[in-house]
Amino acid sequence: MGERTEVTRGSLPKERSAGRFSGPDGLRDVVERILAWLRERRGSGLKGVSTATTMRNVVDTDALAEETPEKWSVLHDVVTYGVDSLTDVLVFRHDPSRQDLVVMPERNTEPEGEISFYHADRTKGARHLLSIGADSLTAALSYVLERIERFERLFTGRGSELPSGYTGPSESL
Repeated sequence: MGERTEVTRGSLPKERSAGRFSGPDGLRDVVERILAWLRERRGSGLKGVSTATTMRNVVDTDALAEETPEKWSVLHDVVTYGVDSLTDVLVFRHDPSRQDLVVMPERNTEPEGEISFYHADRTKGARHLLSIGADSLTAALSYVLERIERFERLFTGRGSELPSGYTGPSESL
């Protein structure tokens, strides 16, 4: 480190003679092999990709929104499914209270099959699985719409907080 580097006007070492960014022959070979591999993969396109039916394919959020009270919105969201992949879910959002009821398929690519429900509190950033479920998407939507109607009927005018028992005791469908 303490040695002085001597500046000369002589020729550059072999590995730098091809240009400013060229490297040793070994590195050049590795880069060429990587580029060749990438070119081969580019040709494969979407051959390995398969389609899957999701909640977004089978639920019309606009039609559901017409069946919910004004303060509620219905939308799709994408969440992680376990530790593996993403899945499309249906969210019923109560805007004044910042509370969500999330409808999630038990099997990622079977949105019309068994359903789980989650309650999400956006003010606290918490989401928990409810102890209820449904055998089908149709039963799940009927249940959620009935709960929303019940909530509106019982608690209209009592503030923006959801009552403690709203997502409480389990019920079977």
